[in-house]
Amino acid sequence: MQLSPKTGWKDFHKADDVLEFISSFLRLVENGGIWEYYNFTENSSLWCSNEIQGTNQLQVVFDSDSQYSGIKSLFFEFTNNGGIHFKQLFKLKKQLRKQFDIRAA
Repeated sequence: MQLSPKTGWKDFHKADDVLEFISSFLRLVENGGIWEYYNFTENSSLWCSNEIQGTNQLQVVFDSDSQYSGIKSLFFEFTNNGGIHFKQLFKLKKQLRKQFDIRAA
């Protein structure tokens, strides 16, 4: 599921706030949380559940052409297994809509 602000990412200038919000919401294993974090390329980030029964994940692709180092795309992948990872991602999706008006495209 792809999410974006109403105006699109190109005109959205709160990317740093969104990334800080995501980072505080999805706590990493290293900090006592449940999420694994991967940065396979210089312009993407991936929060992953690494569950045996399915994967819940959030991928952020950055716009390297933006003067603001903005977000190019935001993807959620849900495995509807009702686990804690699914519930956290679902809550995050709701909070992104509430605080930043970011919603399913």
